[in-house]
Amino acid sequence: MWLFATTITLAQTVRGRVTDATTGANLPGVSILVTGQNTGAITDANGAYSLPLSPGPYTLRVSFVGYTTQTIPVQVAAGTDATADIRLVESLASLNEVVVVGSRSTQARSSTQTVAPVDVIQSRDLVATGQVDLTQQLTFVAPSFNSSRQTVSDGTDHVDPATLRGLGPDQVLVLLNGKRRHNQALINLNGTVGRGSVGTDLNAIPSSAISRIEVLRDGASSQYGSDAIAGVINLQLKEQPGTTVNAQVGQQYKGDGQVAQVGINHGFKLGDKGFLSLTGEFRHRGATNRAGDYTGPVYVNWNASQQTGESVAAYVARRQALYQQDQALIRQNGFDVSNNLQVGNARVQNAGFFLNARVPIQGTSASFYATGGLNYRRGLAAGFYRYPYQTTQVITALYPNGFLPNIQSSINDQSLLMGVNGETKGWRWDISNVYGGNSFRFDVTNSNNASLAYLGVLNNPTSFYAGTLSFYQNTTDLGAAKDFGKQLNLSSFNVAAGLTYRNDQYRIRPGEAASYLNFSPQSGQVGGAQVFPGYQPSNAVNARRNVYGAYVDLESDVTDRLLLNAAGRYEYYTDFGGNLAGKLAARYRFSEAFSLRGSVSNGFRAPSLHQRYFSAISTVFVSTGQGLEPRQTGTFRNDSPIAQAFGVPPLGAERSLNFSIGVTSRPLTNVSLTIDAYRIRINNRIIYSNQFSRGTSGAGLIVANILNGAGQTDVNSAQFFANAVNTQTQGIDLVLATNPRLNTGTLDITLAANFNQTKLIGEIQRPANLPTDATLGNFLFNRQDSARLTSAQPRSKIQLTFNYRLRKFGAVLRISRFGTVESYDPINPALDETFNPRFVTDLNVSYRVLKNLNLTLGANNLLNVYPDPLRVVNAPTPERYGSAVLDNSSFGRFIYGRNATQFGFNGGYYFLNLSASF
Repeated sequence: MWLFATTITLAQTVRGRVTDATTGANLPGVSILVTGQNTGAITDANGAYSLPLSPGPYTLRVSFVGYTTQTIPVQVAAGTDATADIRLVESLASLNEVVVVGSRSTQARSSTQTVAPVDVIQSRDLVATGQVDLTQQLTFVAPSFNSSRQTVSDGTDHVDPATLRGLGPDQVLVLLNGKRRHNQALINLNGTVGRGSVGTDLNAIPSSAISRIEVLRDGASSQYGSDAIAGVINLQLKEQPGTTVNAQVGQQYKGDGQVAQVGINHGFKLGDKGFLSLTGEFRHRGATNRAGDYTGPVYVNWNASQQTGESVAAYVARRQALYQQDQALIRQNGFDVSNNLQVGNARVQNAGFFLNARVPIQGTSASFYATGGLNYRRGLAAGFYRYPYQTTQVITALYPNGFLPNIQSSINDQSLLMGVNGETKGWRWDISNVYGGNSFRFDVTNSNNASLAYLGVLNNPTSFYAGTLSFYQNTTDLGAAKDFGKQLNLSSFNVAAGLTYRNDQYRIRPGEAASYLNFSPQSGQVGGAQVFPGYQPSNAVNARRNVYGAYVDLESDVTDRLLLNAAGRYEYYTDFGGNLAGKLAARYRFSEAFSLRGSVSNGFRAPSLHQRYFSAISTVFVSTGQGLEPRQTGTFRNDSPIAQAFGVPPLGAERSLNFSIGVTSRPLTNVSLTIDAYRIRINNRIIYSNQFSRGTSGAGLIVANILNGAGQTDVNSAQFFANAVNTQTQGIDLVLATNPRLNTGTLDITLAANFNQTKLIGEIQRPANLPTDATLGNFLFNRQDSARLTSAQPRSKIQLTFNYRLRKFGAVLRISRFGTVESYDPINPALDETFNPRFVTDLNVSYRVLKNLNLTLGANNLLNVYPDPLRVVNAPTPERYGSAVLDNSSFGRFIYGRNATQFGFNGGYYFLNLSASF
């Protein structure tokens, strides 16, 4: 296969066109540099370039992301124009890609040459998944990355928790163009993966703006700061000139979840070396619903408990009579038992705009750069249905058949990065400032405040503004680096150092009074908007902190075989103190075909402002072993008098110790292999506690006295954030890539896998002022919380991908195996669930209709695979009572588990994708 082809006539101007060697498509944005000189060109939208040169011999270096770099000797002389047409070949999967994250050296290293494992994911890989959200795209191309959409989980329905190596969403650091990205405003509170954590909203970044993503799978707190315990995800935005358009329409096999998305990116050249890249993206995603038929009480509560002194026969007879009354009313009112809960994706509309620019400063070696983005997302998700028999929650005059309350989200995200970098006397320097923020507004619709029943039907509100969460961050960085390799007679000895300053701000704005007040406490009616009571004035907060940091990073090719890296960072937080992190890493190349690498580091994650200052009172549905019971639950700040009365210690940083060792091998010229094993010990992990519920004796009486003493008489239970557990995570990452030689077409094959296990180490911390109570159990961290932390994410994920191209045709086949997940009941082991591994197959076929127009037809989850359904053991009926009532499905409403998910439960999805470049 041709790597390049040239037809050159000696001249003082070299012109030509760069195309894909397989498809013949023009390649805009290809970099053509004259080695040894500060001269070059970038191909335009048609792949064309023009390079004026004075007479003499030159070597052109032709490079483009995702393609093998070529060097071309050229002899330029006076005469007629010359033509140098170049055909580039795609590089072997991602293992040959030069990586940026994880090193501040100028030495170009591929992911097989670095001291730590790095995945390089190109924009075309993201598009090939057929997914539209960035978190879902990454889930199907990076085995160590996981993100599943949540359902019936309040705000978390609208922001997908994302994790790396089985750890938490807040233990992976996200960078945008190498700079720290701000966190989301929402803290995950419901029973989902990442409960109690604050992640980064990756879906606020349009995938159409991304050139490639680098995933550093190694502890990097010493290099990049807090949150990088599991690793770093660096998003590089597009820079090349030209226009690309990507549009998709599709829907689930079931006929719901319709998707329509269009993303447009246009790049301009600014002078010889500058650029401006603009991206706009709009996405509509319809809701999905996989709820089952409801079998529980609607108008009459026949599932009542046995009364004191009541015989079993009398109890069964009473339940049967109530059941018959309820069934008669269901028939009489035409109540639809199949349409009273939404279990699936929220409805989402998303619009985003990003720019990325660089402008050389004339007369200097410096450049000004800027990156900015705006994103707006509006979502609609449902909570639990409120049935007419729940008279303390439902105004039956307003909703005679009950109602399904909705949470409507409005999420705004914005950021602006500006900086100047350059080189002075061999020192590469960079000064930048990035400001970013995220806000989450809650509105409740199709609901009521039951305590307002006395107002009558006409005067009762059915929609409520429930408050707004926001988080803003401003980060200033000053860094410099220089390679002293020549002075020390080494291939390289890079020294980098820098200073950082960061300001964090977290705010809670209360909702309107009707969203949270109880207007008639004596009536027994529950106050506040049903599904999501608004934030109260007592929850309002405007908290800030400053963070100061300094780092040193050393990297050296000590010999042509040995590469060493050492880094250290100190950060001081004005709200709780300082942390010191360090790292040592090395790679030794035994031969061209085999290298050994490893690292040891300690890390930290500072408690987020959200975890320190969040407070709220909300309705939480708690599993009691006999179904889900609504409770008014208060989340109180860690530094509040109530938390202190319980004996909850102040929050401190999570601290980690990371070990990794791996091999990289290239046994054949077209085969690459990396295997990396790791162990991550994390002490003092911050968790969101279980409920401390009021009672009449033991710990329950203490809880009641504390809550009553604080005036929280309407609150049934309390929750806090606390450093409570230690964990150890160990696993193996594997990536094998090859492109076997074929007589016709090209084929890339990639096998990637992650195997991990997390377990609790040592004792669980308990509140100092509460005794261990056998009746009430361990409230701080129960068995359900333990499973959510250790086994709610797949313990293994294996992906085998085939990418075949033949002239105008292409096909991508991906087979993903999601490993076992488990969820535990907080009380009853008989309700524990284990969901077996599943294979999910994705297939898409593409055809190049025109030279720059590609049409793709595909299906994700081609075979319509679903996870194991929930077991229903002795489902509640009028004939069953007492301990015999075991029902994970909540009266049949949940067919599939929502506390632990492997890949969701929406089934197959088919789509049509159109991509074009100009």
